Amino acid sequence: PTGAMADLTVSTSGKGTAKRDALLKNESSVQAMWEKEGAFESNSGPSERKLEDKFLVTFPYPYTNGVLHIGHAFSLTKAVFRAQFERHRGKNVLFPFAFHCTGMPIQAAANKLKSEIEQFGCPPQFPEEDPEVRAKMEAELAAAAEAKAAKAAPEKKAKGGKTKLVQKSGTGIVRQWNILIKMVPEDEIPAFVDPVHWLRYFPPIGVDHMRNFGAGVDWRRAFITTDVNPYYDAFIRW
Repeated sequence: PTGAMADLTVSTSGKGTAKRDALLKNESSVQAMWEKEGAFESNSGPSERKLEDKFLVTFPYPYTNGVLHIGHAFSLTKAVFRAQFERHRGKNVLFPFAFHCTGMPIQAAANKLKSEIEQFGCPPQFPEEDPEVRAKMEAELAAAAEAKAAKAAPEKKAKGGKTKLVQKSGTGIVRQWNILIKMVPEDEIPAFVDPVHWLRYFPPIGVDHMRNFGAGVDWRRAFITTDVNPYYDAFIRW
């Protein structure tokens, strides 16, 4: 609406964070307007509406064992741009969304966290916090990886001195507690021994992040993919 747009802030300062702050303020204002007006909510409309006047776009459900990242945002833009393009063409656009929670990764992560707490305390005191122990553990991991690679392809000489795990983690030693502490307040980490807690915790954060991103999703049509959601579970069973 023209009236709402008139309230937007325009910054003329070139110093400090004024321009950024003005953009953030405008972003919040426009997103509040979208929310109030239900800008991205799609209803069925009259039955005589032609099929070519409707458009559905979706996105591969992100796995919810953590927060969304820039890779999700990059891929999501393709769906967001197309949905908005079709809206501007006058189509009734439906953009639902879901968070993938089935399978073993969440259960395995919860089991690993439980084992770490039982073995090393809460908060855990991991042995690799001692530099000498860490060096020994890393050497053992590297030797085991090299032996495995040599057994799999004895005719090929190993390239480089680091395994993929070391390259990815920096040490080759991966602790579930340390993964979660980058995303979750430390005092809440013990709750993640229950796999259902992952389902309650991360999807709402994903929704907030995507709202801030301006994804244009009809959030009335959002769900998670486990038997915790009886509607989706009934569809899968069917």
